[in-house]
Amino acid sequence: MQAFAAITESWRYFFGFVAAIWVLETVAILYDLGTALTIGRALVESGIVFYLCASMMGLDLKDKEINKKYGGFMFRYIMLLYLPVLVISLLVVFSAMSVSPADSQGQGGVLAVTVLAAGAVAFMTTFLFGTVFPAHLRRVGTGIGAAVVRSFRQAAYLLPRLLFGSGALTGLGMFILIFSENVGIGSNAITAQGSPNVPGGVVLLLAKLVSGYSLAVFSVIVCRAYLKDLEERGESPVAEADVFA
Repeated sequence: MQAFAAITESWRYFFGFVAAIWVLETVAILYDLGTALTIGRALVESGIVFYLCASMMGLDLKDKEINKKYGGFMFRYIMLLYLPVLVISLLVVFSAMSVSPADSQGQGGVLAVTVLAAGAVAFMTTFLFGTVFPAHLRRVGTGIGAAVVRSFRQAAYLLPRLLFGSGALTGLGMFILIFSENVGIGSNAITAQGSPNVPGGVVLLLAKLVSGYSLAVFSVIVCRAYLKDLEERGESPVAEADVFA
């Protein structure tokens, strides 16, 4: 419910970014965007988390000084959450080059290992570094080391919510895409030949909305954990730490 409230508060930004990633992934069907697609996804996701966190921290989304913080916020998001997953995925892919292309069973095993490894790394990075983002906006305890220590202090709060909240929703988004491909609907708004694929476009939009909502839940979790830790350590007024009470 708090994630819904945050989305309602900043709906223009949320749905604008979801639409942007939908268009980006649709264009990628016709043109090989390569690394640009990965960077585009990272920019969109960091934008969603930025505006949702700012909204939940009670900051004015139209304040120019707040918006100036987006550059540093985006850099942290890419370096701490995106880059580790990308590196692990590439390492697995490179190790898979020894598997014969004709060995379908081996290729399937490589894909499974890649997904599991990337998922595990993504979960650990969100746990270890998640509170960096509200800290960047609040300007208290902004260091990476401080965020890691804070995450372990709040582990009992963070771990189950990240796993069964934002993590489960991310998995649901992936399941929607995989299921639609297996039943023949597809998950692209257009075909490789440029023909419209309305059912596939709807599936892609649904998956992106679920993924966006998972980012909203993630934002709620890390903001609450951050403010909870400030209150417990006496670094923030109780009234501010009880934003989500």
